[in-house]
Amino acid sequence: MNDDRQRYAMHAAVFAALANPTRHELMHHLCEEPRTGSELAELLGVSRPNVSQHLALLQREGLVKRSRQDGRVLWEVVDPRLSEACALIDEILGHELAQRARILVHER
Repeated sequence: MNDDRQRYAMHAAVFAALANPTRHELMHHLCEEPRTGSELAELLGVSRPNVSQHLALLQREGLVKRSRQDGRVLWEVVDPRLSEACALIDEILGHELAQRARILVHER
């Protein structure tokens, strides 16, 4: 039972990290390909220090890692299966959002 509680606590920490829209968007961009902090800041339209804080939290939760390549610091997801999870979330929510939009159109 204790192992289950630890597992659920870890899950909750990851979900809490991804509950922030900026961090969630960062993850989606990193699921596409490794990127620098500056590239991420530009994509999101936020400051570089803001991106750094979010990346640090995602790193603490074990979702992203950084590496050096050609003198640049690149950020990437730790496990390629996270890209599959991002795609699945998009697929599920995309379908749900389309269905909600159809309902709103019919209610008018």
